[in-house]
Amino acid sequence: MRQLRLVPAILPVVVLLISALTASAADKSHYGDGFTIDLDESYDRVLQVVKQVSEDGVIRGSSEYKGTAELYGASPGTSTNVFRTRPAPGTVLYKIRKETIAPDHFYQSNDVGTVAVRYVVKALGPKSTRLTIDAIFQEDSHHHYHPSDGTVENAEFLAISDEIKDINDREVKAKQDAFYAAEAQKMADLLAQLDQARAALKVSTAKEQDLAKKVNAVSGGKPGRVKTAGTDLKALPYNESKTVASLAQGESVSVLAQTRSWYRVQAADGKQGWVYRLMLEVPE
Repeated sequence: MRQLRLVPAILPVVVLLISALTASAADKSHYGDGFTIDLDESYDRVLQVVKQVSEDGVIRGSSEYKGTAELYGASPGTSTNVFRTRPAPGTVLYKIRKETIAPDHFYQSNDVGTVAVRYVVKALGPKSTRLTIDAIFQEDSHHHYHPSDGTVENAEFLAISDEIKDINDREVKAKQDAFYAAEAQKMADLLAQLDQARAALKVSTAKEQDLAKKVNAVSGGKPGRVKTAGTDLKALPYNESKTVASLAQGESVSVLAQTRSWYRVQAADGKQGWVYRLMLEVPE
């Protein structure tokens, strides 16, 4: 059997060649992996934001010239022949930037070509959505494909994630503002009711005081004289009512009103109340 012998003089060259090929293979191993994540968000919310990002005209994570970090002038799309692989199941959107010169973060990119970003949105449940992002560069002349190292996909996802967070934060704030506004309205309504009750009470009190003044001002009624010592002057015309004062026998009073069994009288000291008719002598 013929055996291959390595000549000592060319051994270093072979080692360097093997090392270069190994390093090249290692460098390329993570290119084209894409980006996939399951989000605890509704399908409609994620699709809304992805559509917005796909239409913003910017491809993040890559550039043509030093000192820049993005590719401007991209256009949204619903299809492209740039990708060699079929998209994952779901709703597919694209962002495409043509006439791009050797963009950064694509494997051995050179010449002029098209950069395309593909987004796939798939519903997993009411509050669970899978998002897949891929990016690729295709030369115009030879149509060679150059996969992304993941920088573009990560940068695009960061923009999507930030926008979802902003929307959620705005919704939380809107709910809090609505809650506080409703509580403030409840407080305002209660204060208005309290003001109305106070106003009604004030009017009622004023009427009561006015009536009391008019009653107290009544004079010149029928004269009457107490028949029995210790006659009770009652607050209301019934026996169980509170006793306002005790009248002396022979004490003169003014009769202000009468019922079948009671007289309303005013004593000499101004006190008013009710006296049982049999306790009072009133001339006809």
